[in-house]
Amino acid sequence: MGRRRNLWEDPVVQHRLQVGGYVRIHGNISQAARRFGHDRKTVRDYLRRYEEFERTGDLAVFLNRPRGNPRRTPAWIEELVVGYYQEEDTRRTCPNIVRVLEEEHQVRLTRQTVYNILRRRGVWERPQRRSARRIRRFEAPVPNRLWQADLIELEETCLGKVYGVVILDDYSRYLLALMFFLTKDQEGVLYTFYLAFCEHGLPERVLVDKGSQFYATLEGAESRFQDVMSKLGVEVIYTSRPQTKGKVEKIIQFIERDFLNVERNRVKNLEDLNHRAERWRRWYNRRRHESIRKSPAERYQPSPHRVEAEVLWDAFAKEERRKIYRDGTIRLWGQRYPVPEAFIGQHAWVRIFYDRFKICVGADNTVIATYPRPP
Repeated sequence: MGRRRNLWEDPVVQHRLQVGGYVRIHGNISQAARRFGHDRKTVRDYLRRYEEFERTGDLAVFLNRPRGNPRRTPAWIEELVVGYYQEEDTRRTCPNIVRVLEEEHQVRLTRQTVYNILRRRGVWERPQRRSARRIRRFEAPVPNRLWQADLIELEETCLGKVYGVVILDDYSRYLLALMFFLTKDQEGVLYTFYLAFCEHGLPERVLVDKGSQFYATLEGAESRFQDVMSKLGVEVIYTSRPQTKGKVEKIIQFIERDFLNVERNRVKNLEDLNHRAERWRRWYNRRRHESIRKSPAERYQPSPHRVEAEVLWDAFAKEERRKIYRDGTIRLWGQRYPVPEAFIGQHAWVRIFYDRFKICVGADNTVIATYPRPP
């Protein structure tokens, strides 16, 4: 009786009893969260405790319970955690530290444990949070109904400033593509989409902003990006508000924190950066996503609308008309490229895309030569 009387007087027990009783009577978790200044997860917890109290009559259910293994993390593991967090030229996140501990030391910790160690050691730097604005949320009903795309711009690395192209499936949060380039041109954006279409198939719609890589600034004109998507039957949706494509904006922030802040000064060349980015992309797609409560890979399925790689390449390529000279060559970029002598004197269409070009003749666009594109 003495213990129960003390619990009735305990302010923590009184408060949790009040919150749980309020929800039990009114049945509205959001209303209780606003009234008592808690998040909804906490209110649900107090409601479960209240229901258990109704069944058992034991006020001890409102006390904090020990969770997990009570043994403290060994000191050498804590030193590893702090060391990774304080590395020069990097800014690791808790999930990143969890991953590197498992990959390099076969040590498994949770994000919360890593966070607790950093807080206990006094090294955790609280990230600055932006003021929240009310937005209207939406989600595509199935995979490949809507893709979101955007650019990572002017990221400093040991290679200089790089640009990244990010493509995300709206429904599953599956990271479809992550590629980096040294220049901010349209060709890199189109090549990233080409590879994504080859691997995952075609979406119904693509949501992008009005950047010059996607949008034609001249009134009534159509950008090359629009032209390619139109050929493939993919609808392009434009937005001027970053909040509309909030999912891809959010993953870009995570890429900057969890990937670039670790790797930006460690890469040897652009190929190495993209190799590491691809490995990170596959890890991201297998990790549990808090918003959907499962991994993106579990929620995503490739599109049934697929096009052969060569047909896709032709759709992405731009065309230029060239004459075949008497010496059996055509001229491009100040260089001569030979073609079969049978076509001397004719005009040919040159299809150019990213790393190669094709020379085509006739009404059926017969390919008579293919060459690598000069750097």
